[in-house]
Amino acid sequence: MQLRQLLRRIRAATVLPGTLAAASALLCGTLAGPAAAQGTAVTQVAVAASPTTFTHPGVMVSRPQLDYVRTQVQAGAQPWASAYQQMTSSSYASLSRVPKPWSVVECGPYSDPNHGCTDERQDAIAAYTDALIWYISRDSRYADKSIELMNAWSAVITDHTNSNAPLQTGWAGSVWPRAAEIIRYTYTGWSASDIGRFTAMLRNVYLPEVINGSNSNGNWELSMMEAAVGISVFIEDPVSYDSAIKRYLNRVPAYIYLSSDGSLPKTVPGSGLDTSQKIIGYWQGQSTFVTGLTQETCRDLTHTGYGISAISHVAETALIQGQDLYPQVGERLRQALGFQTTYENGAAVPSWLCSGTLNLGLGPVTEPGFNAMHNRYGYAMANTQSYTESHRPQGTNNLFVAWETLTNADNPYVASGTPPPPSPAGPITGIGGKCVDVTGANNADGTAIQLWDCNGSAAQQWIVATDGSLRSLGKCMDVTAAGTADGTKVQLYSCNGTGAQQWKPQANGTLVNPASGKCLDATGQSSANGTRLQIWSCAGTTNQLWNLPT
Repeated sequence: MQLRQLLRRIRAATVLPGTLAAASALLCGTLAGPAAAQGTAVTQVAVAASPTTFTHPGVMVSRPQLDYVRTQVQAGAQPWASAYQQMTSSSYASLSRVPKPWSVVECGPYSDPNHGCTDERQDAIAAYTDALIWYISRDSRYADKSIELMNAWSAVITDHTNSNAPLQTGWAGSVWPRAAEIIRYTYTGWSASDIGRFTAMLRNVYLPEVINGSNSNGNWELSMMEAAVGISVFIEDPVSYDSAIKRYLNRVPAYIYLSSDGSLPKTVPGSGLDTSQKIIGYWQGQSTFVTGLTQETCRDLTHTGYGISAISHVAETALIQGQDLYPQVGERLRQALGFQTTYENGAAVPSWLCSGTLNLGLGPVTEPGFNAMHNRYGYAMANTQSYTESHRPQGTNNLFVAWETLTNADNPYVASGTPPPPSPAGPITGIGGKCVDVTGANNADGTAIQLWDCNGSAAQQWIVATDGSLRSLGKCMDVTAAGTADGTKVQLYSCNGTGAQQWKPQANGTLVNPASGKCLDATGQSSANGTRLQIWSCAGTTNQLWNLPT
């Protein structure tokens, strides 16, 4: 076992390139000319040098993103509140969990034999789960449990063996750094010696197994690169970071097809796919290639989802570190999401696609890519949006994907930089000390907004958003039908950025809706429970005075 470890370390040390030279842009081009009988090889990419200073926390989620999630959960906003409830109710959040570390994790095909494979993956996800709960709740018991799990494994594990060792290492190695980044950089209770031992585990047990890839199918290679990137961030290794990003940028174009690739998909340099027959065989027998198809679509959409997930995870981590890879991988990611979700949403499978049969089951993998390409870049993505929103909250696949509705859904923040101050959140009080309340805690469009005794419920938690809106339960305070007449009722409605959802606090305590020029008003100057809110000509009376959270 020690000899195997030594050989792996030597192999990693001999093949890792030196720090790659900086380039003016990340390139992921094609060879000149149209594709001929064989697939076009992906051009070896020039990768910009790794960050001179790594950003922490910096694997999958950043501090600004975590602060946003924490604010949303505390305000009871959806879908974050339900996603948090899902996570905290899971077995991964149990404070009675006992770590189950193995010295040697042996994973055969489909984890048969399974000697520690499930234990390792579940303990890693639990450590990440606990880290997220710690950050959102500030309950130190969860930080301590996360540390307990990480310490238990770093004290014992020495190797991964059997045929699925690279994939297993990729899965667990993708999750451990997510937990470790949050705990190390937001909690003071993890000792320097324990951090050092955990760092050594990632560097010596995990990184050598994944850094050089597998030359196997796409989701393996992509998961391994996700692990290598995350580990490199935590151990602050620019050489391995550059190497993993370079391999990733070569793998993505060979995993997702675009019509601009030519008549056949791209191939990875040195893959041996030098004939159309070999390429078709590698793509599960598929001979008709359309934009968004992946190398594993005709295998099943579950494994396809693994690949898509790893692609988005690496892109998010790189963005935190100041490298925007979406110009290189974003279009392929967007098209792959749209193609797979078309059929997940119920579209008939044509006869030319996978012989007319698809094995569905994409899984909880769409939130990061959808948030990036829809919310940041502005693409419509109707099929992906329908799938994503209908599957919220997206939980975990029990392998390496976990709680991404919580961390990524509609998260507006780019991943690097100083976090903006959180938006004020809490109750809005008015006449008689009553609270502005969403009737029945129902977040359906059109739900009445009223006065009610303050009770601390989510229906009385409001976010004073930077865009001028007032938000509760994931939706906005809205003037019905954008009305301007006195007596127009106020309701809860999906946030849409219109003038009907803008509220401007005044020095005298009134809230003006600029689109109508009217003030938020408690009907009939009443403070009784159930009093509807409306707009009315501003008069500065007590039923138009409001105390916002600060």
